[in-house]
Amino acid sequence: MKKLILTAGLAALLMGSASAAEPTTLTDKADKLDEVIFGEVQQGSFLERVSTMDEAVYGGNGEGEGLDGRVSDLYRDVIRDESSSQPSLSTRVNTLEYYLTDEIKQDALESRVEMLESTVFGVGKTGALDVRVNELERAVYGNTHFELVTVTLPADTVFKISLNEEISSKVNMEGDIVHFTVQEDVLQDGVLVLPRGAQGSGVVTKVSRPKFFGRSGSLEISFNQVFSIDAEEIPTVLGPESQEKLKMEAAAVGASAVGALALGPIGLVGGLFVKGKDVEMPAGTELYIQTQQAVETHGMKQAEGAPKAVVHKKAGTAAAVTMTETVEKTAVAPAETAAPKTEAAESTAAPAETTAAAETVEETTSEKTDTAETGEAAAPAEDEPSVVIVRHE
Repeated sequence: MKKLILTAGLAALLMGSASAAEPTTLTDKADKLDEVIFGEVQQGSFLERVSTMDEAVYGGNGEGEGLDGRVSDLYRDVIRDESSSQPSLSTRVNTLEYYLTDEIKQDALESRVEMLESTVFGVGKTGALDVRVNELERAVYGNTHFELVTVTLPADTVFKISLNEEISSKVNMEGDIVHFTVQEDVLQDGVLVLPRGAQGSGVVTKVSRPKFFGRSGSLEISFNQVFSIDAEEIPTVLGPESQEKLKMEAAAVGASAVGALALGPIGLVGGLFVKGKDVEMPAGTELYIQTQQAVETHGMKQAEGAPKAVVHKKAGTAAAVTMTETVEKTAVAPAETAAPKTEAAESTAAPAETTAAAETVEETTSEKTDTAETGEAAAPAEDEPSVVIVRHE
């Protein structure tokens, strides 16, 4: 079976690259937020949808900022913020899943958090997602945490992928979108950039059906980009290095005519009126691709010190009191913690200190030392709270 999959992979002619744009309009951002949080675009008026997202993420509706401000804040906090060193909620959940299972999943954020809670606590919980993720991080990481750091991923970094769906010259057409999954971790300088389970996409650029004289069908597919643990786009391509890697692995399992297959084979099947075969690449077909160019991106790196999460809150004073009480109730230190995956010092989780203030707190975010450059992370002060509540009035 592995020989078949590798042979099918080599038979496809993979070339070119393209880019996927970030959503820019208010409706596009809201649609993407719905898909990330709930798994699908929600029904109802735009205002109802945004209020539902606010409730799910923060535990209360945003007020006084307008729809544009509320959607922009949600997108920044849930998906990504290019100008911030604070990891988004999705990035933090990706990291938790990777830490516990060595792979990230693609389900709705709500169900992923509930599954993590069932794994860690034995039962899924309810309430604001940001508070629940804070509690998971304290329980799982103990006296360590993960920081979002900047790193340069070199050009021609080769890694393994697998197709998410079957592709065939019999059924596929030019312009069809191709989805794939990263099958091995990609780290740079100890920073996790592409975890196993990360997603990528491409497009079918040319399809040729089988012809007489035994000429087989062919596919041209462009694997355009892969998305990092922080949802950043990284351009990819099937280049010489990844082709060579695929040939070597195919040869190791006995695939024949590797060189010809890599160029798109033409086989004489038996005579003048015999039609060739379609190219079929089943779901799960494994290939190698590579980064098209050096890319400055972000990844997660483990460092010492208990997690210091930021709980964003956008409601008024009355709702702020409710949020503070929720944080106080959930900030309970676990009896034991999971062992860190990297060379962080071994220790048990210290009890989480919480903030019990009902009035507005000035927005603050502790700037951490970039571990990719210094290799060290500053330990939090003894009387410093592990949760900082940020409210936007």
